[in-house]
Amino acid sequence: MKKAVCLLCVAGFVAFALPARAQETDPKWTGSVFAGINQQSGNTKKAAGNLSAAAARKMETSELSLKSNISYSESNRMMDGQKWDALARYALDFGQDYNWYNFYQMYVDHDYFADVDYRITPSVGLGYHIARSEDWTWDADAGLGYRITKHRSTDETDDDPTALLHTFMKKRFFEKSFLSEDLTVYPGFSSDAGVLVRSETAFTNPLTESFDLQLKYIVDLNTEPGVGKKKTDTQFIAGLNYKF
Repeated sequence: MKKAVCLLCVAGFVAFALPARAQETDPKWTGSVFAGINQQSGNTKKAAGNLSAAAARKMETSELSLKSNISYSESNRMMDGQKWDALARYALDFGQDYNWYNFYQMYVDHDYFADVDYRITPSVGLGYHIARSEDWTWDADAGLGYRITKHRSTDETDDDPTALLHTFMKKRFFEKSFLSEDLTVYPGFSSDAGVLVRSETAFTNPLTESFDLQLKYIVDLNTEPGVGKKKTDTQFIAGLNYKF
């Protein structure tokens, strides 16, 4: 199954991304860069930082999107948090009114204190655009993938087939502000694979044409963590988002 999912992802990017160029003579890239930092002094000196970037190239009936995120924190000058993730995703709309879409994606992440040296999850699936207006966006999709995890402490590698359930919602508030939720669930097929959940809730308020004030609440859940590891990590981040 691992080879099949990987081949489908590669075939999807190659077979659909190249013909998609013909849909628009010069499709434009858009994107954003977010930076947030939090410092605490007194009895405990704590610092935390987050840097993320996103880029998208939208064609007439398809979209190529890239995302990355880095988080780091330390307490009393000792590192107590280090994680990063990256996502490449291609989606092609089809059907009546182009409300359906298929997607091919590759997700890679690292979490030092969760004992994850790296985790690679290629996946493919099918989705539906429930709402696509400027005030309200809602997508829902599901698929199959394969999770490859290398553990930092033991250097061992686990391979597990997994399902993927994902939804993205974005709602306009107060004329110019937006509230969004990006939720992904990876239920493993093996009895000991567990379920991985990542939720990112964001409130975005424009400051200028290019800069936004953004508040993020991020939850990472693993129902089967390593020995001595917690199931849930949470982050609350405030920062500036630059759009281009």
